[in-house]
Amino acid sequence: MPSPLPPSARRSLLVLLALAFALAGVVLWPFRTPLFLSVVLAGAFRPAHVRLTALLRGKTRLAAALMAALLLALLVAPIASLLTFTTHEVEAGLAWVRDEMGVHSVNDLSLDHLPTSARETLSRFLSVLHIDESELRAYLARALSFAQGTSGELLGASLGLLGGTLLTVAGFSILLSEGDAALSFLYSVSPLSRGQTEELFGEFRSVSSAAVLGTTATALVQGSLALIAYLIAGVPHAIFLGVATLVASFIPVIGTSIIWVPVCAVLAFQARVPWAIFVAVWCGVLVVLSDNLIKPLVMKNGVEMHTALIFLSLLGGIAAFGLIGIIIGPLAVSLLLAILRMYRRDYAPASAPPPRVSVDHAKPTP
Repeated sequence: MPSPLPPSARRSLLVLLALAFALAGVVLWPFRTPLFLSVVLAGAFRPAHVRLTALLRGKTRLAAALMAALLLALLVAPIASLLTFTTHEVEAGLAWVRDEMGVHSVNDLSLDHLPTSARETLSRFLSVLHIDESELRAYLARALSFAQGTSGELLGASLGLLGGTLLTVAGFSILLSEGDAALSFLYSVSPLSRGQTEELFGEFRSVSSAAVLGTTATALVQGSLALIAYLIAGVPHAIFLGVATLVASFIPVIGTSIIWVPVCAVLAFQARVPWAIFVAVWCGVLVVLSDNLIKPLVMKNGVEMHTALIFLSLLGGIAAFGLIGIIIGPLAVSLLLAILRMYRRDYAPASAPPPRVSVDHAKPTP
């Protein structure tokens, strides 16, 4: 057993440890989101990795590689198909505008080029907003100029998203294949007892699994509900738009509205105003409310928190951290509750019984 360090050496070691943590934090901070996601996903899918490793007769690295490939396909394939479809539809729409309407620039825009039903609908909409055709042309010109100026930023954001996805998948694979060694190291350096450390890791794994399951279930329900509305209204490419709504449900705040709101606009321009109202009401009520109902209910089975507290932690996490707050919010509150329970059980003094209040029933002396 190593001899204890003298106080001066211990203080020096603690200072060096703090400096090392600070430098490591500065280096890893730009990659905080993908690294955190890789830890969460590794914790959530660790039981599945253990079962797959058993099926592959102990080939841990192969099982981790297969699960990483599956995760990459699940993350990249929907986004890639959505971008491909959107690009194709935009090109087709621009070709139609150019060939059928004879519009080659913003200055060529005129309501006379539109079909009669679309022209009447757009005219009523513009009259409500008190906008004439020249003002609309000016707005479109500014929008086009803004889009051209931000194209480089969008490209950089797309490349950053791709890099973050690859980093998440790589970290996920490494943590699965080296998970046992990492846990053993953390147990050995943790200032808590092994039982307390295992309890905190178990809480982290439970919350991570519940958050992933709740988010996935909510996306499936929202995509299915939107698909039903699209099919009833006879929206073209309904199945693809349902999948796009499912993918958009992972985006915080605006979420599915970036899909179904344009769908309503297209239906209105096609003079199918009743169907546009139907889709707007259906999605605005059922699809939007399902996000606030399903996720807390699903997560309640894996997290020892009241449903209202889960709901508040989700909203607070999203407000503070964006999309990743879906996991950080419930995780922070759950870990706080776990530490409080641990302190009460292991360190808090036994509470004394409440004092008994004696009541004198003797009658007062007159």
